[in-house]
Amino acid sequence: MTAPAVTAPARPKPHVTLRGQEIPVVLPSRRDPRFKLSSVVITLHVLGQTLLDWKVSIAQILITMLLCGVIEFVVTFRGQRIIAWPASGILTGSSVALILRASGTRHGDWWSLRGIQWFILAGLISLLAKHLIRPTGKHLFNPSNIGIVWCLLVIGPNHVFAQYLWWGPSHVGQALAYAVIIGGAMWILRAVRMIPMAVSFLVTFAVLTGIFALAGHSFIAIWHVGDIRGLEYWANLAFSPEVLVFVFFMISDPQTAPKPPLGRVIYGAATATVAAALIYFQTTEFGIKVAILSSLTVVCAVVPFIEAWCRRRQAAASGDRQPTAPATPKSILAALRRPAVIAALIVAVAAPIDTMALANNKQVVLIERGEVGKANAQ
Repeated sequence: MTAPAVTAPARPKPHVTLRGQEIPVVLPSRRDPRFKLSSVVITLHVLGQTLLDWKVSIAQILITMLLCGVIEFVVTFRGQRIIAWPASGILTGSSVALILRASGTRHGDWWSLRGIQWFILAGLISLLAKHLIRPTGKHLFNPSNIGIVWCLLVIGPNHVFAQYLWWGPSHVGQALAYAVIIGGAMWILRAVRMIPMAVSFLVTFAVLTGIFALAGHSFIAIWHVGDIRGLEYWANLAFSPEVLVFVFFMISDPQTAPKPPLGRVIYGAATATVAAALIYFQTTEFGIKVAILSSLTVVCAVVPFIEAWCRRRQAAASGDRQPTAPATPKSILAALRRPAVIAALIVAVAAPIDTMALANNKQVVLIERGEVGKANAQ
């Protein structure tokens, strides 16, 4: 005869009581991929402030993170009635500050608030797009990406720019940055099964930009004397730490990337192709950086179609003959009347058009050549 098993009482879930109502509390978890990504991004921020001479202040970084975190906390509480650690919001703010720069900020101005309005605006646009542009029930665009692209295109090069493709001048700083980026990529991408996507992007992008280099394309940058062409052109695009950050830590967002493995490979190659197509017209580093960032904005808009194609392909391969109701003109018109769909279309069309227009922006050329005097925007 055996004694009955004694089961331990269920561990109560964290909660707080407000006005007699129990509110669940969701605490941060070390197993959350966002925790890993935040660790990598913050490490890069530290290198930027100490060895890489980044033109962004600690105050700009912290305020952007705090703003996005508070907004995400409030939206989550109002919508789901839970108190959750705003991991996504904090990460969005940190990512915005990792790439966006305000003109006139100098390295070493630790507590400068110069251009803080642009960081705040980018954070607001990021989270508005996340919570309002949801044509399929989830956010369509990568939040920090759309916020940064909007600021670069609408606010313009006189006030904002993106972190340089070249992370100099410290060789030690560059080596450590590459180590953090590559090590962080292996740590994060394997967990979210995004390595094939990253390889798809990098190979496609390297081939296409290599063709441009062979064809004699070049660009100018404020940190370089003369045109950048040939092997240097290709290396500064294909192996730039800024591009690697974009691939490993921005387009790899599982919430906005396709779910099927094949879809992710297509997504990576498509983003690289759109980036190269937009870069084709650019002769300045500013235009190239916007082209790379805008490519993700465009491709995110077609992710639902990539996923639908993958589902149809998988169904056909498995012999599933269940018919799918075809889209009718009436259903298409009904979809096009939805505000979220209209907003997504406007963003997806405006981003590449405005990016291509940068190729004829004489002010960008003057800024990159350093020919606007002491008040140079960068």
